[in-house]
Amino acid sequence: MNHRLTGLSLVAALAFFGQAALAQSASNSADAITGVWETKSGGYVQIYRQGDVFAGKIVGSADGKPRYDKNNPDQAKRDRRLLGQDILKGLKYQGDAKYESGTIYDPNNGKTYKARAEMTGPDTLDARGYIGVSLIGKTQTWHRIDPESEHVHADILEKAVGDAPK
Repeated sequence: MNHRLTGLSLVAALAFFGQAALAQSASNSADAITGVWETKSGGYVQIYRQGDVFAGKIVGSADGKPRYDKNNPDQAKRDRRLLGQDILKGLKYQGDAKYESGTIYDPNNGKTYKARAEMTGPDTLDARGYIGVSLIGKTQTWHRIDPESEHVHADILEKAVGDAPK
């Protein structure tokens, strides 16, 4: 009887630790999106965890030139600098390197779209903004950059920046 209880305790402990390891692995997979990414237009966006979702803010640009929110539909915001502005909000990890249910602001036209993203490699991300259904939209491939790259404003980075490209 004693061996039977010990065996059941061992099985229960293994099941508990196995579930904990799976949860940790899922969390690590979800966090693969965190880091600094260069967009198609040369903007640098840091994607970071915000509770159980992911957000992204502008942290610099390839050319280092300041840009302003001149196309914002709110006229009072058209003189604000884009640096430090959140443009990506509410992305939820769905598994299989896919993120959905977010929104993305396009400072080039001042519009906000539904957003989804997919990691297509350790240092590539397909970010898609769309209207209504995902078929009506546009995808950009973003590339991970080193958070210590020139023109990344380290003073506004969230603490955990993700892995730099290898």
